[in-house]
Amino acid sequence: MKGAGKLTSVARAPIGIDGTRAEAKPTWPVWCVLALVLASDFKFRLRANDQAVSGNADPFVLLEIALYAVVACFLFVRFRPAVRTRRGDLLTWLAYAYAIVLAGSALYSPYFQLALVRAAQVIVVLALARSIARHCDEGAPHRIAHAYAVLMAASVCFGFVVRFPQLPTQKGRFTWLYVHPVQAGAMLAVATVLMAGYAITTGLDRAGPRWRLPVYAALFAVCAAGLVATKTRGAVLGAIVGVLVLVWTRWRGQRKVEVGVVGAVALIAVALTTSSAIEDFFARGESAARLASLNSRTNLWGFAFERFAEHPLYGFGLTSSRGLFLEQIGLGGGHNALVNLLVDTGLLGALGWVALLGCMLLAAHRLRRHGAPSADRTILLALLFALLANSVFVEGLGAPANVLCTWLFVMVAWLSLAGRTTA
Repeated sequence: MKGAGKLTSVARAPIGIDGTRAEAKPTWPVWCVLALVLASDFKFRLRANDQAVSGNADPFVLLEIALYAVVACFLFVRFRPAVRTRRGDLLTWLAYAYAIVLAGSALYSPYFQLALVRAAQVIVVLALARSIARHCDEGAPHRIAHAYAVLMAASVCFGFVVRFPQLPTQKGRFTWLYVHPVQAGAMLAVATVLMAGYAITTGLDRAGPRWRLPVYAALFAVCAAGLVATKTRGAVLGAIVGVLVLVWTRWRGQRKVEVGVVGAVALIAVALTTSSAIEDFFARGESAARLASLNSRTNLWGFAFERFAEHPLYGFGLTSSRGLFLEQIGLGGGHNALVNLLVDTGLLGALGWVALLGCMLLAAHRLRRHGAPSADRTILLALLFALLANSVFVEGLGAPANVLCTWLFVMVAWLSLAGRTTA
C-alpha cells in the first residue's frame, strides 16, 4: 500500500515544459507576485497624470488596492505572522529599513491619501518577499521568473494583435493595453535579461524549473522584440548592460577572454553595419536640443535638486516628487531613481536605498556552488546591473508600487534563499 501511495503521488506530479515530471511545489509565490505586477503597471484605461495625486479613486484604482489587499490577507491567514525577535542578516535588516523609511515618509507627504496607499503597498511587497524567503524552497524565485517571462511574452503578443488607442506623444511606440511605453519597456527589460540568463546558464546547477533551450530562446526573442518596439532607450540600455554582465560572469579564465573577444567582434560588426539604424533608434526623431536635455530630464533634475536643498534630510514625503513636478514642470516623477528618493525621502531614504543595493550586489557576487559561480549569481548580478542602468532614466527602482520595486524585494528574497543554499 505504501508503494502504491508513492506511485500515485508520482503519477499526479506535474509535467514540465521539458517533458519530465517534477515534484509539485507551492505556486502561491508565483500568483502573488503576478497579482502585484498586474495591479501595479497594467493599465486598463487612460487617466490624466494629475488624477493620481488628487486622491480620486476610479474602479481600476480600487481594483489595484483590492489585489494588494487580497495578497496581504492571504499572507496573514496562511502564515499567521507573530511578533518575535529573530536574528537576521544585514540584507534583511536593510530591506526592512528601506521599506520603513518609504512607508514612514507618507506621514508628512502633502499628498497624504496617495502616499498612505503607496506606503501600505510597500509593506505588502515587503511581507511577500519575507514570506518567500522564510517559507519557500530555493526554486521559488526561479518559478516566479519563468511565470513572469511568460506573462510578458503573452503581453507582447497581445499588444501586436490588439491595438489600443495611444496618446499623441506615444505614437509609433509599442505597448499593450494602456500601459505607458516607458513602463512596458522597463517590464520587458527584466524579462529579456531573465530569459537571456536562463539560456546562457543552461549547463549550470540551479533549482527551479528547467525548460528546453529553444523555449528560452523564443521567450527572449519575443520579449526583446517588444522591448525594442517600445523605443524606451533607458530600458534597452539596461537590457544591454544586463546581457553584457551575463556574458562576463557566466565563464571564467580563458573561456571568458574567448567569449569577450567574440562578443566584441560581433558588437563592432553590428555597430558598423547598422550604425544609422541605431542612431535613428536612440534619436527617435527628436531635436538636438531635446536630446541634449535628455527629454527635459536635466531641467527636471535641476529643479529636483533645488527642492531637495529645502528638506535634505527627510525630503517632502512619499509621492511628493510626482505632485511637485507635475505642478511646476508638467512631468510626474523624478525620471531617476536616486533623484526621486532624494525629493521624497531625502538623504535618509537615498542612503538606505544605496546601502540596500550595495549589499545586494555584494551578496550576489559571493554566491558560489561547489566553488564555482552559480546560475543564481550570474542571473542576479545581471538583473541588478540592468535595473541600475535603467534607473538612471526611470524612477521605478526608487518608487513604490511598481514592477521594478516588486522585483527589488523579490531579489532580496532570492538572495536570501540562494545564500542559504550555497553557504
